[in-house]
Amino acid sequence: MRKLQYSLNIEQLRRTRREIVPAIFTEHQFELIEKKASGREMTNTEKAEFSRSVSRKMKAINAMIGKESGNIFVYGGDKMIKTRLEKARKHLKELSRKFKNRHIIISGSFLYDEKYNDIDVFVISKYDKDDCNIGEFHINYLSEDAYESVFYESIRKLCISNKEMKKMRIDERINLEPFVYLYQELFSDLDKKFAGIRSTLRDFLLQAELLSKSQISDSFDLRQKINMILGAKKPKEIVKRIFVNTLLLAEDKKEAVKLMKNMIDSYRDIIKEYKQHKSYYLDMIEAFKEVVSIES
Repeated sequence: MRKLQYSLNIEQLRRTRREIVPAIFTEHQFELIEKKASGREMTNTEKAEFSRSVSRKMKAINAMIGKESGNIFVYGGDKMIKTRLEKARKHLKELSRKFKNRHIIISGSFLYDEKYNDIDVFVISKYDKDDCNIGEFHINYLSEDAYESVFYESIRKLCISNKEMKKMRIDERINLEPFVYLYQELFSDLDKKFAGIRSTLRDFLLQAELLSKSQISDSFDLRQKINMILGAKKPKEIVKRIFVNTLLLAEDKKEAVKLMKNMIDSYRDIIKEYKQHKSYYLDMIEAFKEVVSIES
């Protein structure tokens, strides 16, 4: 008998706890489901109990956990437009034939937004390849290293895939210095209203979540946050607040304070040379000063 595979959405499970406990699962069985969904180690006894007592009931909550029969797995289906999901299933089958023996993922706004530019398709490949467009598909090639990245964790939560996508340990390390540089880039893009700002803002938010050990957002939630920030009267203030809070939650606070002091000194030197941009630079270093003052 084919071994059942599960794609558990722990947030959705917890939201519906009252409806399924004890109607479908006992408290203990629900704890086992939570344990499996969060990727925690299970004892041999727990594994046997899960397989014996829980597996037979999983189909009863198929829509909730986002598991799809056959070789199609749906994650975050509750946020998708049903007609788009049906189209995505057909597209995935076609793409799986085109890219044989490859892991294919369909994600992005096509699944949940009335308006979309193209269909984002991710192909896991052993070799580096340039992204390309094939009809309405935007093909993005990702290396196998992507499985341990914050980006993968984000798309994993809301997508349709021809392979089961388990929660992976994120090995990607976001150092403070690159994050600070990304903040500066984003601050500049907001000031200049740069056309590619959404991409920079997405990277900034994901890195902030990873550094602060927050829940990684799926693509739908990321889009909501991006729209909220860009639609605000003072988007730079929101970005500044996220930046400060992230550094204060970072593991190495001493390193964060040291880096902020260096950045302040650097900008003060720049102000002497480019006095015409003094107000912009002073605005920039406000966040750096706040981190130093709170941790001093």
